[in-house]
Amino acid sequence: MQDELKSLDGHLDGIFICPHGPHDDCECRKPKAGLLWQISRTFNIPPEKILSIGDSMRDLESAETFGCKFILVLTGNGENTLKIKPSIKEKFLVAKDLAAAVALLLTKC
Repeated sequence: MQDELKSLDGHLDGIFICPHGPHDDCECRKPKAGLLWQISRTFNIPPEKILSIGDSMRDLESAETFGCKFILVLTGNGENTLKIKPSIKEKFLVAKDLAAAVALLLTKC
């Protein structure tokens, strides 16, 4: 991924992953907000200045717990997540896909 971005003159400042399984009860596995806290501490950015983009209820719950901005993408699990919790639209932005989320990010966030 980094090589592909580099070929387009892009880069990522960090990649954060949870290496644990669903039954490990770690703090970094969503819906807990441990990974978002790691990002916050690493880059010295408060939660309200961070944006999370995701498609699942676990992504949404993690962002809500952490207190950051969130964009729900309707690809993957996104349509189902929106059906389960239509009130997402009242608090967060919703985009049809990642490209649309980037467009929202550039215009509204």
